[in-house]
Amino acid sequence: MTEQTPKLELRGVRKVFPARGKPDFLALADVTVAAQPGEFLVLVGPSGSGKSTLLDLIGGLTRPTAGEILLDGKPITGPGLDRGIVFQQYALLPWRTARANIEFGLEAKGVRRRARRQIADEYLALVGLTGFGDHYPHELSGGMKQRVAIARSLAYEPEILLMDEPFAALDAQTREGLQDELRKIWRATGKTILFITHGIDEAVYLGNRVAVLSARPGRITEIVDIDLRREGIEDLRSSAQFREYRHHLWLALRAQRDATQRDATQRDATQRDATQRDAAQRNASGLVGASNV
Repeated sequence: MTEQTPKLELRGVRKVFPARGKPDFLALADVTVAAQPGEFLVLVGPSGSGKSTLLDLIGGLTRPTAGEILLDGKPITGPGLDRGIVFQQYALLPWRTARANIEFGLEAKGVRRRARRQIADEYLALVGLTGFGDHYPHELSGGMKQRVAIARSLAYEPEILLMDEPFAALDAQTREGLQDELRKIWRATGKTILFITHGIDEAVYLGNRVAVLSARPGRITEIVDIDLRREGIEDLRSSAQFREYRHHLWLALRAQRDATQRDATQRDATQRDATQRDAAQRNASGLVGASNV
């Protein structure tokens, strides 16, 4: 039996940002992870761990310093319509209606006007916005705008959907409702999704696997398979099984937070010692100079 090619694969990805007059900034170190076709993979990590940098690399907006990123076995070398991206900010074109925003990627693919409208209306229905196609972004709530953004990213049939904390700016009730909608969309389309978040509950609720990213420089420290029994559970987030997964990830992320604090304390102590040594050397030099007068 032949082994299935991952939909997305990161092999030893490293990203360094040059800094003028300062040491280079190492954002990601040896990130290795793969998403299988149709998988909902969630990447969770502490703030500053390089989650958004990783998504920029996969989106082709920047290139890795080392390692490679493959989509369907082929290297990613730049942006492309084979990847749909949903950001935290809705990034809708304010002068276009909801339908026209969804049609944007279809226009880039050369789809004819009548077909574009039909496809856009199908995706409006998929995200629960039937009847809102002629509304402009300023006429929609935050949750509705994000639904349009998701529909736009799905409408031109990308190979993978990349989502960078898309619900972070929403209130808790709207966020949970959209999490439910996103899982329905995932099941309906069979799309491979890479979802980035710093929320533990969100990671457990959405993913069928969760990859834990370490504190900077980011690297994958653990991958957790999520196998929740969802049928017949009225409040999944309150179930014992959900709490167990949540606690497991909480411990993993706390370990990363503690490591970051230890490193910061050590850096501060090293800098303080260096400052004290420099001051002592200056004082010693001053005393020698004074004694020679």
